[in-house]
Amino acid sequence: MTIKRLEDYLQSFFNEEKKSLLSNYPGLTLHRLRSDIKLHAFLNGVDSEELFEFPYIPHRTNPITFFLEKLSVGVPLEYITGYAYFYRSLFKVTPDVLIPRSETEILVELTSQEIQKNYRNKICRLVDVGTGSGVIALTLMMEDFAILDVVATDISDKALTLAKENFFNLRYAISAKHNIKFLKRDRLQDLEGNFDIILSNPPYIKRLKDLASIHHQVLSYEPAMALFLDDDLYDQWFEDFFRSIYQKLTPEGMSLIEGHEDHLAGLSETALKLGFAKVEIIKDYTGRNRFLRLKK
Repeated sequence: MTIKRLEDYLQSFFNEEKKSLLSNYPGLTLHRLRSDIKLHAFLNGVDSEELFEFPYIPHRTNPITFFLEKLSVGVPLEYITGYAYFYRSLFKVTPDVLIPRSETEILVELTSQEIQKNYRNKICRLVDVGTGSGVIALTLMMEDFAILDVVATDISDKALTLAKENFFNLRYAISAKHNIKFLKRDRLQDLEGNFDIILSNPPYIKRLKDLASIHHQVLSYEPAMALFLDDDLYDQWFEDFFRSIYQKLTPEGMSLIEGHEDHLAGLSETALKLGFAKVEIIKDYTGRNRFLRLKK
């Protein structure tokens, strides 16, 4: 048996499995693959500086073998390494939470702009509904334009445990003047007081109508509870959510919700009927409708 350097083995693997890999990981490049393997090796105690120059012998105890086996069956890269990059920081992720998407970074950017404009050096009460791994709330807490009093809610105990772990891991990057509570809640249920900013990346995919447009990897590995709502309950779920947002939002406050491009127009009409004076659909970087901004 000829023993190859890991770099040579990886190039052969990528070329031979390219069709399957691109089916599971659209846009995957050899450069991205190297980066994730280096991260996985580092997290498993393997010196990654000259990793690709070393001989590679596949073995079940080798973390690189584990990585490539999971890759071959389509496990998301972030679930293989256990980490995802979001807005310049590294967050721990598990199959109990959604993998953070680059589109959601726009929600963070828009919220940061709102904080800088209206709450600079002031207290700003903020709630992140359906916090998952905590990427939205914790990323905003790495800035110090305002004094953030944050509540992060989720209906999943495992998600909340993970969000708390990410808070601990990133504690030195988070401004000490902020405060955060992690609470098990369904949307805004039983939360005390009102909020200046209400954020959410809720489940917004219709379980039947939108199913054909969802990538098979997402369906196979990411938590359905965080993705889908039943078609017949969809409109009522958001109507109830928007009504509670209206009740809990301060007079000058803002709510920013991530949503499905095909359904935001209808949801904007619902928000207007419930009394919101300003309802704006915001596009993502690909030109798709992605966010709903609500103000009284």
